[in-house]
Amino acid sequence: MHILRLIENLTLGTAAVGYLTESMHGAGSPQAQRIMISRKVNMAEKKRAAKKLCGIE
Repeated sequence: MHILRLIENLTLGTAAVGYLTESMHGAGSPQAQRIMISRKVNMAEKKRAAKKLCGIE
């Protein structure tokens, strides 16, 4: 439930941004941009940070 509330806050709540990260990049198709972002992201670190924000051990 905590993770769902975090996602809700980041996408629709006060922490939501008015634009997609992909749209900040000026070249290539949106799908190519998503592929590059997924290659570069440190997903394990993002999961750890989300758990910490939600108070999950």
